[in-house]
Amino acid sequence: MPGELLTLTLFGRYRAEAFAASTPQGELYRAWDLHNSRHIGLTLLPPEAVANPEAFKQLDVRVIPLKKIRHAGLLPFYGLAQDEKNTCLLEGWVDGPSLRDVLLSRPGQPLSVVETLAYAKALSATLDFLHLQGYVHAGICPERIHIEREGRIQLSGLGASKRSGEIDFQPASHPYAAPEQVHPARLSPAADIYALAALLFELLTGQPPVDELTNPRKLNPEIPDFLARLVLQGLSRLPTDRFASAGEFFLTLCMAAGLPAESIAERATHEQTPVTGHLLHTWHYLPPPLEVTSAPIPLRPLEKVLTASGAVPRRKIDFTRFIRPGLGLLLLIGAGLALWLVQPQTPTVTVTPQATSLNSPANALRPTAVPTLTLPPRPTETHGGTIVFTCSRGDFNQICMIRADGQNLQLLTNTTFSHNYYPAFAPGGQMVVFASNRNGTFDLYLLILESGNLSQLTNRIGNVLSPSFSPDGQKIVFANRAAEGPTSIWVIDKGGANPKLLYPAPNNVVAVAWSPDGATIAYAMSVDQPNEFQIFLMDADGRNHRRISQGLLGIGGSLAWSPDSRYLLIFAGPLGDKDIYRIDVATGDYLRLTSGGNNTAASYSPDGAQIVFNSLRNDGQADLYIMNADGSGLRQLTTHPEPDWQPRWEK
Repeated sequence: MPGELLTLTLFGRYRAEAFAASTPQGELYRAWDLHNSRHIGLTLLPPEAVANPEAFKQLDVRVIPLKKIRHAGLLPFYGLAQDEKNTCLLEGWVDGPSLRDVLLSRPGQPLSVVETLAYAKALSATLDFLHLQGYVHAGICPERIHIEREGRIQLSGLGASKRSGEIDFQPASHPYAAPEQVHPARLSPAADIYALAALLFELLTGQPPVDELTNPRKLNPEIPDFLARLVLQGLSRLPTDRFASAGEFFLTLCMAAGLPAESIAERATHEQTPVTGHLLHTWHYLPPPLEVTSAPIPLRPLEKVLTASGAVPRRKIDFTRFIRPGLGLLLLIGAGLALWLVQPQTPTVTVTPQATSLNSPANALRPTAVPTLTLPPRPTETHGGTIVFTCSRGDFNQICMIRADGQNLQLLTNTTFSHNYYPAFAPGGQMVVFASNRNGTFDLYLLILESGNLSQLTNRIGNVLSPSFSPDGQKIVFANRAAEGPTSIWVIDKGGANPKLLYPAPNNVVAVAWSPDGATIAYAMSVDQPNEFQIFLMDADGRNHRRISQGLLGIGGSLAWSPDSRYLLIFAGPLGDKDIYRIDVATGDYLRLTSGGNNTAASYSPDGAQIVFNSLRNDGQADLYIMNADGSGLRQLTTHPEPDWQPRWEK
């Protein structure tokens, strides 16, 4: 029954404080995260949602890449938590009213056309972005639409989104569900357009639609006739009869209302959304949490660099908005993605690498033809080498680089509406390979640091993650989901030619790394628990597989070799309390190198004397830290107010 979780502490860290609403996905609670001292949204899934093995399998696979999706109109999704009794989706929380609260403030009364269009504008932009990522929200309702104190309109429920083309095995019964959700069929963005139309019908009339034949003008004659007919078109039973996109729906509504689209505010304002504005003014907001103080770690000279570049530190953005668990594309994933892939009989795919026009601003890197990759070696720099890493800047993830002494912070990518993950140096440190979805799917890109030339190495062969160069620089191994099936291990020539399947993994591979001696490839693969991994080795030709991780719980999706190929760095431990471990690849013996701080994604320095890693020890936010190889001598490297993670170190 609703509210049954109140006062309970779930999974050892989330205290349910208030029942918020019943949603199509389950019961939504406001909960307090005891580890990070913040409020989160916690959705308790109904038993039937996880009882069907096929439905739960789909859910478990979906949630990993969903944690990587970031948009100003979407509340961040943090992941799935499960124990013997409960399965919950975790996400951000908005301290403010929901759209259901707005409707209840004037029961049965419509909103104005302009106020309705303000919601349509915010939601259509959010939905178009989500659809571009290949997902359907499939749970839009007034309870899932939140308005924060400053008027920004945000959509929750991202964690229950479905892949476009997926069959939803749980028939929907809420009044905003499209016909193809009531009688399970393959979902498309048209299902969200139906829900948006149903929502607009209710805003314009004060009542949800009974069927697609009831003209909203019968309930509210002040609605323009053309606009009313457009809402009914959005409620068409056939998906093909609805609008091609949510943005097209909004623009057509504006035309029908005789209003320029640019005149509609992008958030709730007292002038255009008076009902919402009044509720925001009278809403009882939560008091701010008590300030927690702790002894700060001395900051590195990077502060001076940030000040010189105009990046004045402010209160840091919550790291889990952008990553985890595993921290990385499991970030497609935190590291990981756990997507699906090819069967063993999948033939070799031959792709001719080509430069493409990237959708990025004028000052972003532009791709060129694939360069000649024979470059002279460079000596190790006196400042300790260079570290490349993923850096979350605004709503999207970029690639950054910094010297090991904290100087010369550089932004290597500056894309809009796309993410960049998993940077890795080529041997010698003159090139960086990374994954980016700037062309839709995640492909590999290669950046020449000296010239700034950028080349696209793969072209829609799947969704790639975790690239790693062979020590001679001739090949790149990476994880890839190319079709139905688990994410497996692929290899490609250094210039982007001949991508082929190296190992058709039985379960999802979320990280791969080529040993410095060239003989072995390590990989992290799910085995017993979908969101936890074990570490395996195989020969460089894809044969002779053996598991080396034993006795460690909660292993995440990241790994890196020591320069002598004797050890692997991984992270493991309970959720929210990960530590860095060193595994001896010959014996499987492991040594914990950190204690506390929630640490992930470590990498050795070129000489093996130090380790760089990501940690949340500074007020729960993601910074890079450096320590000696034995775990001593900890120092903070980056202090940017937004998350820095996935570091890789080269000379």
